[in-house]
Amino acid sequence: MKRIAFAIFAAMCMVAIPASGQTGKTAKKKTLKENVSGIWNQMKSDATDASQKVKGALGFEDRHVDEIKIDGTYYMPIYSVNLYKEDEGQELKQACEKAFKARYPQAVIVANAIPQEGWLTDAVKQNKVVVGYSETLYCYILAKDGTDGYINAKFVFQRYKKVGDSYAPVSGKWGSWERTDAIPNAVYKQLIDKQQE
Repeated sequence: MKRIAFAIFAAMCMVAIPASGQTGKTAKKKTLKENVSGIWNQMKSDATDASQKVKGALGFEDRHVDEIKIDGTYYMPIYSVNLYKEDEGQELKQACEKAFKARYPQAVIVANAIPQEGWLTDAVKQNKVVVGYSETLYCYILAKDGTDGYINAKFVFQRYKKVGDSYAPVSGKWGSWERTDAIPNAVYKQLIDKQQE
């Protein structure tokens, strides 16, 4: 048994000696902490990449892409100019306004806008082959909340079509209320200033 163990040890040393001669003497060896940290950072990076791919596949946006950070809190931009001029635009804005008034009957609407000129179109792929198209339109309502501040609400309209078919509204994503920001007066001023930078 001792002979076998010694033979294995000798073989390992013979393999290790040439390999150690191939490394540069000036190369700094990493500590265990550096190795673990490197592995951890690589795993986090891979997980982030994977989660972004999953979010993209499911149609979720990166949470803070167009948001403005004030005092550690992220706020949606304030939109007051309506860029969407198609016939259906007024109907979509009215649907948002109706839902908003049902939830906040005391708030006074200041702006109701669709801040895009047309639908945002994305190709839907399955196994790297385009199988359909998804279109998205956003509507924002800004309302005065008494003398305390403002309410900024975001609605989404999404429709889908298979290649060669017509668009149909996506269930649960047609006029759905995506988000609401309560904006104190002091933050509102900062938000407007930062948005104009």
